Amino acid sequence: MHRSGCAAVPVVEGTPFVAAPPSARPPSATWRRVTTLFAAAIDSALEAATRVERDPQEALHSFRRQVRRARALVAACHDQLPAAGRLELHWTLRRVTRATGAMRDHDALPEALAKLPFDEKTAEARAHLESRLVQSRLRSRSPLKRARRLAVAAAKVGRLPALFESLLPITVDAAALSEGWRRLATRARKAVRAARAQSDDTAAVHEARKRLRTLANAMEQLAPDGSRAAKRAPRYARLASKFGATLDDERLARHARRTGLADGAAGQRLVARLERRVASRRERLLLDARRALSRRRIKSAAG
Repeated sequence: MHRSGCAAVPVVEGTPFVAAPPSARPPSATWRRVTTLFAAAIDSALEAATRVERDPQEALHSFRRQVRRARALVAACHDQLPAAGRLELHWTLRRVTRATGAMRDHDALPEALAKLPFDEKTAEARAHLESRLVQSRLRSRSPLKRARRLAVAAAKVGRLPALFESLLPITVDAAALSEGWRRLATRARKAVRAARAQSDDTAAVHEARKRLRTLANAMEQLAPDGSRAAKRAPRYARLASKFGATLDDERLARHARRTGLADGAAGQRLVARLERRVASRRERLLLDARRALSRRRIKSAAG
């Protein structure tokens, strides 16, 4: 599957953005690097979509990971892109991520439940919950259903590399990109601060996780090899993954309640365990994230 053969429906309503004619000036090395990274992420996403029938879980995971990498580049280049074109890129990538989110949950929640330490008093409720989750996962993995959804998603993102190349100024330099991920760090810091004030607010915690993950992806791709920023990126990625684990535990508790498993004593105990696990891990993660995103650390990484 190649992006040149994929059709897409414009995401932004109204008149589609029309890029300015190309300049005769040769593009900067930074422009070539960023556009190459963006095209590579999209091409990898398209290649992952072709593997969906052979390995539905890995294909979906890889597709979403590469789309997130492309989103991080758009976010880091926010101030360099014209508003209309930036919105088209942003909303196309965001809608593709959301459209595949339910399939991701069907894959991830049984694995999240398996990581919960065994408790004999909750064994029966846990077995019922696991059975329902596995059934949902099998339904979501029907070959035609998942392949069709990924094909639609791939068609939407396939045209984006050419659009991104036409929008990013050919004069963009490394300093502009450094400023871009510093801006992402500021947004991540604010999101973590808001989540600490409302640690039981799922939306606030999800926002903090998303900002951390975007920052990690941007720094990993754009920071010079061996720099402090490049070395910090894996830590931010690990924090984002750990926040994701607490969100999965929270989804498990909600699913147990929604399906009536929490009505009995064993189910209530299982839900309480999940909620305690979320609360204890989340407070510690928010504190770790606040320290990792301190202004001093970001400033030293930028240097």
